[in-house]
Amino acid sequence: MWARRCGAPPGYPSGVKVLIQSFVTGAVGFAVFQYMSGADIGYLDVAQPKQENVLCLADWPLRHNLQDWASSRLWEEWAEYRTNMTQYVERNKCPWLNRTTFCSDVNIPLSGMGKNLGIPLGTFYFWGNDAVEVYGYLFLWLTVCMWFMVTVHDLALLTLRNRNFVLDLQGIRRRFPCWQKLWILVGFRCWKRLFRGRGLLIRGEYYLQGIGRMISIVFAPVFVAWGLVVFHFVIIPIVTLFFMCFPIRLSRILIFLSSLATGVLGVMLTVHSIVFLADVGQRQTYAVTWNIRQPVTNATCACGCIYPLNFGRCLTLLLIGVIVAYKAFVLAFRCLKGLRRSNWANLMSVLFPVPLTVYEVMWTQPDGKPIQHRQEGDPVQGEIAFDPFALMDEQPDSGRTTLTLVPTPINPENEPVLWSADDVSLYLQELGLGEYCDAFAKNEIDGATLLDILRSGDAGLHQLGVTSPLHISKIRARLTFLKSAIRRGMTGGSLKHAQG
Repeated sequence: MWARRCGAPPGYPSGVKVLIQSFVTGAVGFAVFQYMSGADIGYLDVAQPKQENVLCLADWPLRHNLQDWASSRLWEEWAEYRTNMTQYVERNKCPWLNRTTFCSDVNIPLSGMGKNLGIPLGTFYFWGNDAVEVYGYLFLWLTVCMWFMVTVHDLALLTLRNRNFVLDLQGIRRRFPCWQKLWILVGFRCWKRLFRGRGLLIRGEYYLQGIGRMISIVFAPVFVAWGLVVFHFVIIPIVTLFFMCFPIRLSRILIFLSSLATGVLGVMLTVHSIVFLADVGQRQTYAVTWNIRQPVTNATCACGCIYPLNFGRCLTLLLIGVIVAYKAFVLAFRCLKGLRRSNWANLMSVLFPVPLTVYEVMWTQPDGKPIQHRQEGDPVQGEIAFDPFALMDEQPDSGRTTLTLVPTPINPENEPVLWSADDVSLYLQELGLGEYCDAFAKNEIDGATLLDILRSGDAGLHQLGVTSPLHISKIRARLTFLKSAIRRGMTGGSLKHAQG
């Protein structure tokens, strides 16, 4: 590993890699925002103007004029042309320019093309004209939040002190029981009760039991829209406020929720882009503006024409929506493992390569000393952000050997099939059946043999002197409990502890 050769302290390489990899998430979101908000004339289909005549105004508002956001006049105009565009256009018409020019015949000077595109002004304002910018800002906000959450989560996993503080779903239910009430606002429980014909429970009485299923089917789109709005604009902000108070504990669940929200937005952008591609009339429009100066008074007016997005840009938006939705849902499913069980968690910012073959690894040299760039007692994967095969180039036999993996229990003494004869005797003594130990030891009954005897019935136990039905039942019951405990994951502790 390069970091070892440079003399980096333990843990630093993993921390640096997590910071860089998680920063990429935020950078991608910023790039998507820049593409959606940085539209220029190359985004437009200039062969299909949305209006026939050139419109000239004393002042034409531009998109993304961020330096004027603190101006009250900007927001007053914003409210005016969105509520009554006709009045805004009449009030701001250029007073000295009366000639009529067609948008199909206009020649625009290249020197004026460096500024932002303008707001599409005409007879009315269509709110869908802000769709691309809204998607851009939402993606920016979600990806910046996700970048911060991923960084906090992965840096916490790199340290033994904070690793166990990141909560899974069971821990969240215990520490934040009030969160369960938030999901009631989504309306899914209400819809499910109607769909199953149970009706609505209001003040101890049930309503709509007879027609509940029909209502749930007819109003399913309404429930879906309501759930999406509540999820994005109620649940996500409230959970984010909790995250500000408990950043480490809630980092994993916030990554999951933010990934779901980003994926849903990606799906919505995909559907919206398909509509753009299918119908030119539904595409977002922009105004291409240029200034005209009066020679006598040196006064200026801004003239402009309205154009829709071209086919290529709509196709690019479709690809962005598909890719964002796919990557967001993949991240959500990766995060879901750690939410189910905290010990199944993995880093969100780092993906390990999976080797096609596995081979034996030697961590010591022939003289017994550690291999190069390692010290005595170093763990196999001391740098969690790097895969454990990072030093395989130092294994001389890795190119001509392979290895077959065989599952092995964590604690072999808790697996009956691996018991020795002494372990079987210990098992009998803990059951209070020590009088049979000599007979079992004389016949060298180990764990595998004992399981075979139990599968064949009671005859084998009778031959060993175990004739009491109570004793036979005791041996079978305890052994069945032990095996089921192992299947549930109770592999820690001693044999006596596993037996209860």
